[in-house]
Amino acid sequence: MRNTYIYTETKKLIKKYGTRDPFEIMDQMNIVVGETSRYKTLKGYCFMSCKTIYVMISSFLSEEEKMIVAAHELGHIILHRSQLKMAPMQDDTLYNMTDNTEYQANLFAADLLIEDEDIEEMVQNEDLDYFGLCSSLNATPELMSFKLYSLTKRGQAYHMPMEIQSNFLAK
Repeated sequence: MRNTYIYTETKKLIKKYGTRDPFEIMDQMNIVVGETSRYKTLKGYCFMSCKTIYVMISSFLSEEEKMIVAAHELGHIILHRSQLKMAPMQDDTLYNMTDNTEYQANLFAADLLIEDEDIEEMVQNEDLDYFGLCSSLNATPELMSFKLYSLTKRGQAYHMPMEIQSNFLAK
C-alpha cells in the first residue's frame, strides 16, 4: 500500500459517517459488535459469517483500549476484507510491527483516532514532551508512534519538543 492509502481510507470513512468513533462507524456500517469474556489474552477479533461482519472485543479491556481495538478491527474490515472470508482475524497483541496486516490495521487505528491538526497544535507547545502529547490527546505512546510514523510517511516532519536526558535513570 502506498504511503497515503491508509490515511485516505480513514478520511473517506470520517467524511462519510461524520465521526471518528469506530463504534459509531461500525454501527452505521451494520457491523455487529459485541464483547466477550471468553478469552483472557485475546483483545479482539473480527470475522464474516453469512455476509454479516462481526467484531468481538474483550470485556477485560479499559474503555480506552476498547476504542483502540475497535479502530484496529475496523482497519482490518476496511483494508483486509477479503481475508475475513477465510478465517477470523484475531488480535492478542496490539502494535505488532512484524505482521503486515497488523501493522496496517495499527496505522489505520492511529489515523482514525488521532487528528493531524491536533498534533500540529500540540507540538507548538514547547513545554510539552512526547508523553505529555500522548496524555493531552488521550493516546497511548504506542498509538502515537504509529500516528507520527503515518505523518512522516506522508512527508511531514516533526521535531518533538523532548530533550534527551542522559541521567533519566538516576532520578
